[in-house]
Amino acid sequence: LIVTSRRQIEQLKMLIGSEASIDLRKAKGSALQSSYIVVTNDAVTHKRLGDILEFHDEEGFTLTRLNRAGIEMVPHDDIFLQLGDTVKVVGTQEGIQAVTEVMGNSLKKLEVPDLAPIFIGIVLGIILGSIPFHIPHIPMAVKIGMAGGPLIIALLLSRFGGMFYLTNYTTNSANLMIRELGIGLFLASVGLSSGGNLSTAFADGTGWTWVGMGAVITILPLLVTGILAMKYFRKTFFETCGLLAGASTDPPALAFASKLAGSDIPAITYATVYPLTMILRIVGAQLLILFFL
Repeated sequence: LIVTSRRQIEQLKMLIGSEASIDLRKAKGSALQSSYIVVTNDAVTHKRLGDILEFHDEEGFTLTRLNRAGIEMVPHDDIFLQLGDTVKVVGTQEGIQAVTEVMGNSLKKLEVPDLAPIFIGIVLGIILGSIPFHIPHIPMAVKIGMAGGPLIIALLLSRFGGMFYLTNYTTNSANLMIRELGIGLFLASVGLSSGGNLSTAFADGTGWTWVGMGAVITILPLLVTGILAMKYFRKTFFETCGLLAGASTDPPALAFASKLAGSDIPAITYATVYPLTMILRIVGAQLLILFFL
């Protein structure tokens, strides 16, 4: 609800979005309330938000915010709800009660993890990653591997899982624990695999050459991409940090940027570019080997 002069309404529409059709002055009752409701009803997770609420317009309410995994967005009719989403409802007591009955709002149900979809996704990802793809004029088949297969299946389940009644909700604390554990294991494996030959490489003098070449290959593309993103594409600093972390498939950089930003802004751009980068790296590396060896 915004109070402003009439001549500034059109500017606000361009900045924020279209004007809501609900008339707060004509809503049932005189006292409007706001409430946060958690989506725990499986029946609404495979339907458009507009289809869910079209029979309750007369109740006198509007949904103003949708929070998903810590990311806040403005709900619209074409969005699909997911288990664990939190919606902010403004309206009469009767309207809020109607939304509560539709959405569920049973926090106890979210305490039980859905393990079956997770393991189904892992199995399907392994199967997809092991399928050879034959490309014309290339003597050997190309596979997206153990990293690309589960990644693609996870993206598909996240987007279309609700249509098949597959929910993969886990609490935010569990997600953070798995994320931090994965980053720690990743760094530990890198250190264990490279630390054995580190002293030998520096002893014979070739180590510094590889360090210099690696620094140039790593820093130069990041600087060029960062400057272009901020200067010509008008991206913010934290959006650019997430973009660079995703483009370099660097989870530790994402963790540092998220901690520095204090929000999930870097994670949004990271999640946008990371899947494409990972798939291109997996396929591109195999193509380079086939073409030049």
